[in-house]
Amino acid sequence: MIKRYFKSFIFVLLAVFLSSCTNVPAPIDSHFNRGVEHYDNKDFAKAIEEYKLALRKNPKDTFALYNMGVVYQDQGKNDRAAEFYQDVLKHTEDTFSRINLASIDYSKGKKEEAFSQLKTAANKNPDSAHPLSVLGEFQELEGQLAEAEQTYLRALNIDSKHSASHYRLGKLLLKKQKYDQGVEHILKAVDLEPENPTYLEALGSEFERSGKLLEAANSMERVSVIEPDRFDLFVRLGDIYKKKKMYQEALTRYWSALAIKNDDPYTHRSVLEIYKSLSDMEIEKLKKLEGQSSFAQTQ
Repeated sequence: MIKRYFKSFIFVLLAVFLSSCTNVPAPIDSHFNRGVEHYDNKDFAKAIEEYKLALRKNPKDTFALYNMGVVYQDQGKNDRAAEFYQDVLKHTEDTFSRINLASIDYSKGKKEEAFSQLKTAANKNPDSAHPLSVLGEFQELEGQLAEAEQTYLRALNIDSKHSASHYRLGKLLLKKQKYDQGVEHILKAVDLEPENPTYLEALGSEFERSGKLLEAANSMERVSVIEPDRFDLFVRLGDIYKKKKMYQEALTRYWSALAIKNDDPYTHRSVLEIYKSLSDMEIEKLKKLEGQSSFAQTQ
């Protein structure tokens, strides 16, 4: 899936210095800022209205034009979104407008146009790793794995702390069964963005594949804190703990899953299997105790 960056721009206001104290003023009440607030609250209709009012005041406001494009793209209205990104480019060169146009073109099967937009963005902004990183992802989707790997490396050569490029390169290397190198890059992505659930889950998946179940559980637990409503994640955690025979932890995660979706047969079956295993273990324990008691009586 193609990710989009900087869906909303937030202005950081300059501090006002009065005497020896530093006062930070409240955000300016403007149509643009209200649009950002509505967007963050997922109220897209109100966000659009505020951005329209901002554009009525200044039709060349590229921030408002860009955010209008993002709102429409988030709603799947790609043609309308493309119009706003193109309007941004009429006024200024903008890397993220080109990236989003490339995403729209690629979704429509216009692959040449998509690649062209990304190459133009990379050429016009040679100090940004973003367009190259997305270009590498498109190359990977097209099965051009060697080209994609080189493109990710070019992106990291520009910005060694570009987390998305580390993540994408790591996933590609795992696909090529270069496991140690792949994990190294995904770990780097996690270090750069410790609360990114996509990166954490990818790391947990690789730990699980390689049999490092406790490390896998740790990564997945971190995801569950960030995304507490994911039924599939709690089931997966239950499965991991079950493999480790950490039955109490497994039961806790399965019950969390059932609290979200209580009619899932697999999870109910998994809970019953654990209770049966615990029952069998208790029976074996009692038999051993009985055997020890009988032995003591004969002595």
